[in-house]
Amino acid sequence: MRSTAFKILVLLCVTMACATVIENYYGTAFTHEYIYGSWWFCSLWGVCVFLLLFSIIKNIRSIGAMPHWWQRNKDKKGDDCKFVIKKRILVISALSIILTLSAIAFGASRMWSNRSKLEMQQVEYNGRICPLHTVAQDFTQKIAGSHTINGKNAVDVLVSWSVSPEKWEHERVIKVKKQSALERLGIKDNRAAFLDFFDKDMNYKFESGEYPDIEDKLTVIILATRGELFTPLPDGYKPLSETRVKTEIMYNSVSWNMILFISCFTLALLSLCSRFIKSGITHDIVGGLTLSTCAVLALCLAARWYISEHIPLTNTYETMQVIALLTLILACISGKWRTYALIVAGATLLVTHISSLDPQITPIMPALQSPWLASHVTTIMISYTLFAILLFRLDRTILICAETLLGIGIILGSIWASGAWGTYWSWDAKETWALISFIVYLFPLQEKTFAWFRNDRHRQWYVRFAFLTILMTYFGCNYILHGMHSYS
Repeated sequence: MRSTAFKILVLLCVTMACATVIENYYGTAFTHEYIYGSWWFCSLWGVCVFLLLFSIIKNIRSIGAMPHWWQRNKDKKGDDCKFVIKKRILVISALSIILTLSAIAFGASRMWSNRSKLEMQQVEYNGRICPLHTVAQDFTQKIAGSHTINGKNAVDVLVSWSVSPEKWEHERVIKVKKQSALERLGIKDNRAAFLDFFDKDMNYKFESGEYPDIEDKLTVIILATRGELFTPLPDGYKPLSETRVKTEIMYNSVSWNMILFISCFTLALLSLCSRFIKSGITHDIVGGLTLSTCAVLALCLAARWYISEHIPLTNTYETMQVIALLTLILACISGKWRTYALIVAGATLLVTHISSLDPQITPIMPALQSPWLASHVTTIMISYTLFAILLFRLDRTILICAETLLGIGIILGSIWASGAWGTYWSWDAKETWALISFIVYLFPLQEKTFAWFRNDRHRQWYVRFAFLTILMTYFGCNYILHGMHSYS
C-alpha cells in the first residue's frame, strides 16, 4: 500500500517538474488550466494522500522505530553528539576572536586615516542614501571587475569619467566575459574600450538584448557621463550618521568573501590533517579559528544589516552568506561535522565571490516587507544547510531535521503568501520545486517500504543526487524559470 503511494508521489514529482518548465514557455494560465487544475492531477493527489494516511494509520506503532543500520555505534570512544567545553578550547577561541577583532580594528583605523571628504560625501543612489565611495566601488566593479582601474582608486575613476569622459573612451577597461562578443569586436583579450561597441555613426554593434551584461555596463557608463548615476543629497533630507558612513566604507573596502572562503578551505584541510595525526591541540586550534571565522562572517552580515536597515535575507547573495554562517555555526558546535561543514561554507562563499551575483545593497522591495521574511527564509536556509552537509555523510537525525525544517518553511511561506498574494498556494515554480524537494527526501526514510534504501551506498548516492532538487529550487527557479519568487 505504501509502496503504491510513493510510486504515485514519484509520478507527481515528475509531473510538477515538467509543469514548471511548461509554465516558463506557455504561461501560468495554461499550466493551471491543463495541469494543476485538471481532474487527473487532483485525482492523483487525492489517491496518494489517501494511501499515505491509510499506511500511516496501519503502521502507527512502527513510526518511531529506528532500523538497525541507522543506530549509532555506542562502542566508539567519546560521544560526538555532546559539545564538551574544555578550558583550552575556550582560551584558544577567545584569543582567536581577540586577535581577529584587533586586526579588523587596526585595518579600520588605517582606512579612516586615508579617507578623503569626497569619498564620505553622501549622495542618493539606488534608491537610498550612501557615501560616494559606495557608488564608485559599484561603478568600477560593474565595468572592470575590480575596485581600481589603471592604478586609480574607484572614486578618482568615477569623478574622472564623469568630468572628462573623452579621456576614457579609448581605454580598454571594460571587462567582457563572452568570447563570442570579443571575436565579433576583433579583440584578443577580455578588455574593451567604450567606443569598441559602436561604429563611426555611434550605432550599437550588437542586437538589443543580445548581451545584457554588456548593455548594463554601457548603461552605467552613460549614466555616469550624464551625471545621472547618482544625485546630491536632497535639501532637508537627514544625512546618515558618521558611524554608518564609516561602517559602509569599511564594508566596501575589504573583499570579505575571498578572505573567508580561503580561511574555510584552509581550516578544512587542517581539520582533516588533525584527524590523521590525532593531535588534540591541533583540533582545538582549528576549533578556535573556526569560531573566529564564524565571528567575522557574523560581523559582516551585522554590518550589512546595519547599513541597509533590513535583515540580510532579501536576495541570493545575502542568503548564500547566511547559509555559510549557519554552516560555520554547525562547524563550531560539532567536531564530528567540522571538516564537512567548513568545505560547504567555503564552497558557498567561493560561489558568492566568483559568480555574477550582485552584492549591491538596495532598499527592500515592498513584497518582502513582511514579518514572515525572517522566519520563512531562515527556516528554509537552515534546512538547505543540513541537506548540503548530508552530501558528505548521511545521518538520519540530520535528514529528519532538514526535512522537518523544509516542511515548516513551506508552511510559513504559504501563510506569508496568503497575506501577500491572496492565496496559500499558487503553484509558483519555486513553491513547486520546494514541494518536489520535500517529497524526494522522504524516500530514504521509508526503508521498510523500499528495500533498496537499506543499502548504505544506495542511500548515500540517492541523497547526493536528491540535492539537485535543492539546487534547482534555489538557483534554477531564480535564473532559469520565472515566477513570483524571481525577485529573490
